[in-house]
Amino acid sequence: MATARERARCRERLERLSESPLDCESLRREAIAELQRVIGFDRWCWPLADPESLLPASGIALHDYVPSVPRTLELEYSTDGFAAKHALARRANAATSMNAETRGDLARSTRWDEAMRPVGIGDVAAVACRDALGCWGWIEAYRDCSDRSFEDEDVELLADVAPALGTALRRTMYEDGAPAPAEPPGPGVIVLDRALKPVSATAAARSWIDSLPGAQMLAPLGMLPSVIYPAAATARTESSGAGAHAIVQSTDQRWVRVEAARLEGHEDGQIAVTLRAASAAETLQLLCRAYALSQRERQVVAAVIAGLDTRAISQRLFISRYTVQDHLKSVFRKTGVRSRRQLLARFSGA
Repeated sequence: MATARERARCRERLERLSESPLDCESLRREAIAELQRVIGFDRWCWPLADPESLLPASGIALHDYVPSVPRTLELEYSTDGFAAKHALARRANAATSMNAETRGDLARSTRWDEAMRPVGIGDVAAVACRDALGCWGWIEAYRDCSDRSFEDEDVELLADVAPALGTALRRTMYEDGAPAPAEPPGPGVIVLDRALKPVSATAAARSWIDSLPGAQMLAPLGMLPSVIYPAAATARTESSGAGAHAIVQSTDQRWVRVEAARLEGHEDGQIAVTLRAASAAETLQLLCRAYALSQRERQVVAAVIAGLDTRAISQRLFISRYTVQDHLKSVFRKTGVRSRRQLLARFSGA
């Protein structure tokens, strides 16, 4: 068991790490290594989040139940709420353990019983990496079934470092490089059956799916990118029929909107998943949160996306042209662009 001093030093190191210039994946791997030394665990996963829909997107992991991931995500976003990612993101306390959630009876969690127990996983510690602007990902740490359960001090440490790690993810999770010059495909649709297995798909859907993070690694296993499964499970259980959606960044740094909705007809339980290019207006809220833009800066960006020039923005917002330019300079600095054209490209991925 780590001492109080070791835990305090771990907090300090992770806070410094969260401010480092490392890229998102390198930062996560360094943070995991630090937590492993202090808390103690071998297997883990760390997916990123769409902060609006709280659906997981791309992630990195070291565990043994990859073929069961579609089923675990389906259960987590439908019937199994024990330490569920979207639930953690909304709680006052962002960290927990499966042992605590199930009151010592891990088999109460269907996804643990079906997917984790068969590969020797015992207790699970989970935390939502969120800051004041939203939830940007989750850490799940797994102990072997022969190990002791995570203790309150372990969970408390995860909760303490969650805000700093959330801010680090927000700073680094969206790539800033130039997207591929090719014209994106039109909207595509893939139909999933009750078990969330593909039934049919358009060529455009296949093209979009191939561009999503992790697609090339998962395809040989007969699996779709991870964002598809929780979106479909959420749509299936959504009582209003409104469906579910997420915006993710593709491997060529385009913005992709993933939408899932129940299909009506004789094949009850089928889900249609639509994939298409997200518009600049649709990515507006997401990126304004990610770049920590002020309310006035968000209004200026929205006006630029709408095609307004400096004079028109000044008139719309009842501010001087000089103030418009000051806000744009601040936006350019926060987003790392140098012109309105680059700003539009950053928000549309085109």
